[in-house]
Amino acid sequence: MRKKLGLLAVVFAAGVLSACTIIPPGKVGIKIDNVGSERGVQNYTLSTGLVFYMPGLSSVVEYPTSVQTAIWTASPHEGRAVNEEIVFNTKEGNSISADISISYQLHADKVPAFYVKFRSDNIRTFTDTFLRNTVRDAFVASAANYTIDGIMGKDKEKVLGDARVSVNKSLADIGVEVIQLGYVGGIRPPESVANAINAKMAAAQDAMKVENQVASAKAEGEKLKAHADGEAYANRIVAASITPQLIEWERLKIKTAEIAKWDGKVPNVMAGTTNPLILSDK
Repeated sequence: MRKKLGLLAVVFAAGVLSACTIIPPGKVGIKIDNVGSERGVQNYTLSTGLVFYMPGLSSVVEYPTSVQTAIWTASPHEGRAVNEEIVFNTKEGNSISADISISYQLHADKVPAFYVKFRSDNIRTFTDTFLRNTVRDAFVASAANYTIDGIMGKDKEKVLGDARVSVNKSLADIGVEVIQLGYVGGIRPPESVANAINAKMAAAQDAMKVENQVASAKAEGEKLKAHADGEAYANRIVAASITPQLIEWERLKIKTAEIAKWDGKVPNVMAGTTNPLILSDK
């Protein structure tokens, strides 16, 4: 009798354990009824903890509410080992590509709607297919409003911002919110466009260099002109100050200085010869 009771207890315990599941932190669950008039997804979520259900008659599906991340690149060494770069066209029709990273989160209250749409709890499949396609379409729509020069320069972040707004709007009904959307590295234009952009940048740099040289030469010329104008002005002042009276005064000063230096002796000179001979008085 005791053995039978023990066996029944084991069977009962096994039944209870098979009819419950534990939802771990960072996840929520939804209960799906497989029979009855109310069959389908219950419109509320099951929070963390022990959840009871009837195997066969119902089931519980879990979804993460923690932040999920993904990266789509051309490199086989990042993300999946296939080329997943996002390709889109500019306003002129130029095809460009970029590696994109994304972080998103499921809102717990919208998880039932998420399940109804995808009928799967495989978040990775959702990320690599539906979400990536939504992001690509958003970039295609956004980039079509900008030129190649703009996307490679000042409008780069505008394209990204427009795409993020579009993605969040598209995913709002299923409770998916994009927290981060960004470029991984630079945007890659076609080789011909890249060469043209580099040539344009080089020409702009050369033009700026020439402009700086012209400005420097102009400044130096103005400096020299100012110096010359200053000297000319000084010379005019000096010339205007030279009068006959001043000249006579300077001549008298020179003569006075010569007289002051004379020792009173008159040099002796022998006349009648071709070369006068000065005789010493010694």
